[in-house]
Amino acid sequence: MARIVLVHGAFHELWGPYRLLFRWTPPLLDGLEAAGVDLSDRTFQEVREEIAVAFWGDLFRPAGDPNATDDGGNAPASAPDQIIETLGGSGGDSPGLDAIGAAISAGTHQRTLEALAAYFTDPSLRTQVQDRVNACLGPDTEVVIAHSMGTVIAYEVLASRGDLDIGMFVTLGSPLGAKGLIFDVLQPAPVDGRGVWPGGVRAWTNVAAERDLATMAAPQLAPTFGDRVADRFVYNGRHPHDIEPYLTAKETGRAVAAGLTPRR
Repeated sequence: MARIVLVHGAFHELWGPYRLLFRWTPPLLDGLEAAGVDLSDRTFQEVREEIAVAFWGDLFRPAGDPNATDDGGNAPASAPDQIIETLGGSGGDSPGLDAIGAAISAGTHQRTLEALAAYFTDPSLRTQVQDRVNACLGPDTEVVIAHSMGTVIAYEVLASRGDLDIGMFVTLGSPLGAKGLIFDVLQPAPVDGRGVWPGGVRAWTNVAAERDLATMAAPQLAPTFGDRVADRFVYNGRHPHDIEPYLTAKETGRAVAAGLTPRR
């Protein structure tokens, strides 16, 4: 089992665990370096072997339809990056690009809610998704990093796994605290308005970015899950919900480093 397990969010139907692993390992290492972690004595291959991706995106991949005339909105998760880069990149002042980025973020947020609705209302799908995450967790797992919808899935799995000893649970761009929408339908159910602490987790750091629509309803999770949650805030530029800028943030790097036991 890997020491670090990443749980992705929605819209990775067309990707796979190896694609995500190779894409996300570099920004994860950048975040650790930004936090002051010395990785000079490790090779990239050595570090990568300690990281795994709990992949469940293919469970949401629709069947092909020979009569379809468009993609039904199922663009790959990299589409916002590609559009903004094509129209002028991330540098400079451009109200037009800001407006386009905001529109894309709103559309992505809406589709995330639709995916969460399917997850919450289909018991079989919920079980299959959780089984994928459970398969990646074991006695060697020290840090679980989850993004967006993945934070909901990871939370529910960790809340049912008191047998684990997770040094740090890191949630990035999480909608977990959205009452009346997500928080109230979690399993296990909140008790007296307070979310149940996930079993086997020793520490929890929640990272939210300004203008991230997924976190706007509840950017801080401590009020709903208890003061043991350490809330942190970062700036992700024109990609407020993307996982890569979340991973490169020193706040994320510090949380990950704090959850790892020193190597002998």
